[in-house]
Amino acid sequence: MAKPTKIGVVFGSQSVEHEVSIITATQLMNRVSNQYQVVPLYIDKQGRWWTGESLTKIKTFQNLDLQDPAGEDRQLVTATPYPAQALFEQALSKQVSPGQSDALQLHSLIDTAIFCVHGGRGEDGTLAGLFELLNIPYVGPGVVAAAVGIDKIITKQVMEAAGLNVTNYGWFTTADWEKGQAEVEHHISHLEYPLFVKPASLGSSVGITRITTPDKLAGAVALAAQFDTRIVVEEAAPPDAIEVNIAVLGTADDCEASISEQPIQLDEFLSYADKYERGIGKSKSGDLDNADESGGKGSQGMAGLSRRIPAPISPDLQSALQDAACFIWKLIDGFGVARIDFFANPSTEEFWVGEVNSPPGSMAYYLWEASGLPYENLIDRLVEIAQTHHSQRASLFASIESNILKQK
Repeated sequence: MAKPTKIGVVFGSQSVEHEVSIITATQLMNRVSNQYQVVPLYIDKQGRWWTGESLTKIKTFQNLDLQDPAGEDRQLVTATPYPAQALFEQALSKQVSPGQSDALQLHSLIDTAIFCVHGGRGEDGTLAGLFELLNIPYVGPGVVAAAVGIDKIITKQVMEAAGLNVTNYGWFTTADWEKGQAEVEHHISHLEYPLFVKPASLGSSVGITRITTPDKLAGAVALAAQFDTRIVVEEAAPPDAIEVNIAVLGTADDCEASISEQPIQLDEFLSYADKYERGIGKSKSGDLDNADESGGKGSQGMAGLSRRIPAPISPDLQSALQDAACFIWKLIDGFGVARIDFFANPSTEEFWVGEVNSPPGSMAYYLWEASGLPYENLIDRLVEIAQTHHSQRASLFASIESNILKQK
């Protein structure tokens, strides 16, 4: 397979983490080496796809209408399995202003794709499924891994089934809650406060409430239910545990784990404000060139979070977490890059699996740079992984020589 030269960076989408995705993507696009042509593929808040050189710069988005980003050099893109039919183009032309109905075909724009979408309608496996149908090489992280990783309930169930520790939890649907609040409260009555009430399928700490008494449950559920129909309620990590994150890179059978980090929180849990709004200091991994060209708060994303690298844990515990991270990556058949979040007790060296984040905020580049892999080389590896996965898929039988409908 010829080496790809046109790299499509997919970001945005209809997600509450839309702006976080923009940060991750613009960071990456400003670090791609000159051997590639960067093709931004921005999905606006209505779900339309756009491309244009201006979309590689975070300053473009400061005053951009994220519902309707038309203008300047930006053109619509169609992402259909086959060349767009007249009916599709006719329908598309009704949604855009004159002169924009001649949408560009995705197949003609890129050789491979890197996903930088966070949250629903992208990180949940739907984007991976689309690119499988399009037969375009992509990375991050595959249909199965994405679907498992986005859902906190399924993640916990899979981890438990594999013999890994998770914090105690319960879950229910919003329909369960509406049918019988008392029954749901009884269902989770074995859990010890404080509890975290979360939407099952969101990241970036959106929709999460920490509660210390039962009378706060209804309000927390009401908030989480604004974002998801499935709610998870978790016990807090044990008192002596700290959060420790490990990034993984590669495929299920060829996984590399990064050095560890301990994120530093200012609230009772690592909030959205901690991650993106406060502009708090960075670790020794340093500034990212062009990541914060706007100078605005939060424009460094996860790269701007305070952290300790490595985490204050023993080498043996770090090694155990690295092994567990790669085991999890294989368990869910991941490929690309991810960040696995753990809780760990530095004294007893016990640990619990938290979440799987793929793609991670800022692509976890700060962990790879601290591990000796510059961001430019991380991007090279992602392109290689995309090509390897696509080649492996192409070598499998998609049909057999048979027609059971043929009359004898």
